[in-house]
Amino acid sequence: MNDILTVKEAAQFLKKYPGTIRRWIIKKKLRARKIEAGGSGVFVILKNDLLEFALFEAVRKESGRKPSPKHPETPPSAQVQLPI
Repeated sequence: MNDILTVKEAAQFLKKYPGTIRRWIIKKKLRARKIEAGGSGVFVILKNDLLEFALFEAVRKESGRKPSPKHPETPPSAQVQLPI
Protein backbone atom coordinates (compact mmCIF):
# COMPACT_ATOMS: atom_id res chain seq x y z
CA MET A 1 0.00 0.00 0.00
CA ASN A 2 1.39 3.45 -0.94
CA ASP A 3 1.63 6.24 1.61
CA ILE A 4 -0.94 8.26 -0.38
CA LEU A 5 -4.17 6.64 -1.52
CA THR A 6 -6.93 7.64 -3.89
CA VAL A 7 -10.59 7.42 -2.90
CA LYS A 8 -10.87 4.27 -5.03
CA GLU A 9 -7.91 2.61 -3.29
CA ALA A 10 -9.28 3.53 0.14
CA ALA A 11 -12.66 2.08 -0.86
CA GLN A 12 -11.04 -1.17 -1.97
CA PHE A 13 -9.11 -1.44 1.30
CA LEU A 14 -12.22 -0.84 3.45
CA LYS A 15 -14.50 -2.85 1.11
CA LYS A 16 -16.81 0.14 0.63
CA TYR A 17 -18.02 2.12 -2.37
CA PRO A 18 -16.00 5.23 -3.39
CA GLY A 19 -19.13 7.33 -2.79
CA THR A 20 -19.16 6.19 0.84
CA ILE A 21 -15.53 7.23 1.24
CA ARG A 22 -16.27 10.67 -0.26
CA ARG A 23 -19.27 11.08 2.05
CA TRP A 24 -17.11 10.26 5.09
CA ILE A 25 -14.52 12.80 3.92
CA ILE A 26 -17.14 15.52 3.44
CA LYS A 27 -18.64 14.75 6.88
CA LYS A 28 -15.08 14.92 8.28
CA LYS A 29 -15.23 11.35 9.59
CA LEU A 30 -12.22 10.44 7.45
CA ARG A 31 -9.29 12.81 7.14
CA ALA A 32 -8.23 13.61 3.57
CA ARG A 33 -6.53 16.30 1.52
CA LYS A 34 -8.01 17.91 -1.56
CA ILE A 35 -5.66 18.46 -4.47
CA GLU A 36 -6.92 21.07 -6.93
CA ALA A 37 -6.74 19.90 -10.53
CA GLY A 38 -8.21 21.76 -13.49
CA GLY A 39 -11.04 23.55 -11.72
CA SER A 40 -12.09 20.54 -9.68
CA GLY A 41 -10.34 18.69 -6.93
CA VAL A 42 -9.27 15.17 -6.13
CA PHE A 43 -9.23 13.77 -2.60
CA VAL A 44 -6.21 11.83 -1.39
CA ILE A 45 -5.94 9.95 1.88
CA LEU A 46 -2.76 9.29 3.81
CA LYS A 47 -2.25 5.62 4.65
CA ASN A 48 -1.87 6.40 8.36
CA ASP A 49 -5.16 8.34 8.39
CA LEU A 50 -6.96 5.42 6.74
CA LEU A 51 -5.51 2.90 9.19
CA GLU A 52 -6.44 5.13 12.14
CA PHE A 53 -9.99 5.44 10.80
CA ALA A 54 -10.27 1.67 10.24
CA LEU A 55 -9.08 0.98 13.80
CA PHE A 56 -11.50 3.53 15.26
CA GLU A 57 -14.40 2.00 13.31
CA ALA A 58 -13.44 -1.53 14.40
CA VAL A 59 -13.37 -0.48 18.07
CA ARG A 60 -16.67 1.37 17.67
CA LYS A 61 -18.35 -1.66 16.12
CA GLU A 62 -16.91 -4.01 18.76
CA SER A 63 -18.14 -1.84 21.63
CA GLY A 64 -21.58 -1.37 20.08
CA ARG A 65 -21.40 2.36 20.84
CA LYS A 66 -21.37 5.33 18.57
CA PRO A 67 -18.85 7.74 20.10
CA SER A 68 -19.16 11.41 19.35
CA PRO A 69 -15.74 13.00 18.80
CA LYS A 70 -17.33 16.47 18.82
CA HIS A 71 -18.90 15.95 22.25
CA PRO A 72 -16.75 13.60 24.33
CA GLU A 73 -18.29 12.12 27.44
CA THR A 74 -17.44 13.79 30.72
CA PRO A 75 -15.45 11.41 32.92
CA PRO A 76 -17.14 10.63 36.27
CA SER A 77 -14.34 12.41 38.15
CA ALA A 78 -15.17 15.69 36.36
CA GLN A 79 -18.93 15.52 36.93
CA VAL A 80 -20.40 17.90 39.48
CA GLN A 81 -23.34 17.01 41.72
CA LEU A 82 -25.86 19.84 42.02
CA PRO A 83 -27.72 20.29 45.31
CA ILE A 84 -31.41 19.58 44.96
